[in-house]
Amino acid sequence: MQHLAADLGQQLRQTLAARPRARLLLPGGSSPQVLLPLLREQALDWPRIDLSPTDERWVAADDPHSNWRLLQQGLPHAHCLDPRQDAQPEAAALVWAQQLETWRRFDAVLLGMGEDGHFASLFPGMPNLAAALDPATPAGALVGMAPSAPHQRLSLNLSMLCDSDWLGLLAFGDAKRALLEATLSASQGSRELPLQALLDNAGPSLTVYWAP
Repeated sequence: MQHLAADLGQQLRQTLAARPRARLLLPGGSSPQVLLPLLREQALDWPRIDLSPTDERWVAADDPHSNWRLLQQGLPHAHCLDPRQDAQPEAAALVWAQQLETWRRFDAVLLGMGEDGHFASLFPGMPNLAAALDPATPAGALVGMAPSAPHQRLSLNLSMLCDSDWLGLLAFGDAKRALLEATLSASQGSRELPLQALLDNAGPSLTVYWAP
């Protein structure tokens, strides 16, 4: 986590030395809870950093399950864009993507992953997954469906998430390491997983951060 925080800090400092603002996407859930305090300690001009989640649960902004709430509380001096831009999830996804369009190309995107091979809120078997993972699909956001509650999610698609100068993937535990190794070798069992599409299309900008 210290290595990851240092790498992210360096990337953002380089951006801010060259441009007025830096644009950052971070995951929610349990993965960044240790990272955020370490990242907050980096010598960065946080008011010049625009931040948004890679995905969001369709809950109230102040709900404990909200990724935006986690990031906003963890990095309070950054400008944190809430994906909930409308009362209906489909319209919210559309407006959120339109706002992020003005941020592209992103300066840094960090993703988490699940033991089922999902990243962001792109889950195996969910409706519209093929289009969300197709690199030919225009960059955007969509309404996804998770196997666990809260089920309804907003997520950026693969094209949007990979449009970054720096791309990281954070994973913990032996099960995720085994899944990463199977996916990196393109084994038979991994070919239908969202993670396979990420590794196939992310290119050399992707760095994997793993710990037990």
